[in-house]
Amino acid sequence: MMLEVEKLTVELGGRPILHNLDLTAGTGELCVLMGANGEGKSTLLRALAGEYPGYKGRIAMAGKDLRNTSIKEQAQQRAVLSQQLSLHLPFTVEEVVMMGRFVYTGTHANDKEMVQYAMKQLQVFDLRDRSFLTLSGGQKQRVQMARVLAQVLEVPDINGMDYAGKKILLLDEPVTGMDILHQQLSLQLATQLAQQGVLVVAVLHDFQLTAAYAQRVWLLKHGRVFSEGGVRQVFTPVNIEACFGIAVHVLDHPGVSYPLVVTAAGQHPIHLPTAAQAIKSF
Repeated sequence: MMLEVEKLTVELGGRPILHNLDLTAGTGELCVLMGANGEGKSTLLRALAGEYPGYKGRIAMAGKDLRNTSIKEQAQQRAVLSQQLSLHLPFTVEEVVMMGRFVYTGTHANDKEMVQYAMKQLQVFDLRDRSFLTLSGGQKQRVQMARVLAQVLEVPDINGMDYAGKKILLLDEPVTGMDILHQQLSLQLATQLAQQGVLVVAVLHDFQLTAAYAQRVWLLKHGRVFSEGGVRQVFTPVNIEACFGIAVHVLDHPGVSYPLVVTAAGQHPIHLPTAAQAIKSF
């Protein structure tokens, strides 16, 4: 297995967020984490990214325990697109994407070529001399996607190398702020990487994007995996209502091969918790 998580427990501010969580994923899979707000998706991704060294349990990547892997080795094996990443200095777009290559400094002669390739794939090459601070939210997200793509690649061609057992890409809400074209483009690139052996783990909130692209879905609730498997196995009205508190219909459409999740708007009232219940949940 490329990724093994056993009995992972993470506490933040004295409050448990993940509880004895177990999951595994193989080489070349595109896996999606879903769940309601606050159920531990980003915390899990950040634990996999090495941001919470005080976790309990075991995280192993490519058979090696995360605790026994140097920061440099982790960075060469795993690229991370964080939900909360921000820059306050006027780096150009090209400089931001080049940050993905810093971990390889002195070991790759074609860093510049890979950066240019990544920018072209995310359609930000024409913005290469612009200050990152002047971009729209969607453009910034595409630049960050280009950065992690540049970090994962060993050659300036997604299809030019087999990465099986070598690379992991972690994406926390990667298409936030993007228009529909660039949402599709970004997830198609993630799919191409998975086909070349990269294990891709992404947090998504969109059921249709997940249904269209995910090979495996982990549905989280209360810091644990509530349901796991293929899209049709996980996306059931029972599972979705249990985890999101809303009634849905799961439908087939002749134009697509994946199920469509449609809310039963107006048919079932949404019962919001009272103030006392909300306080008690904390």
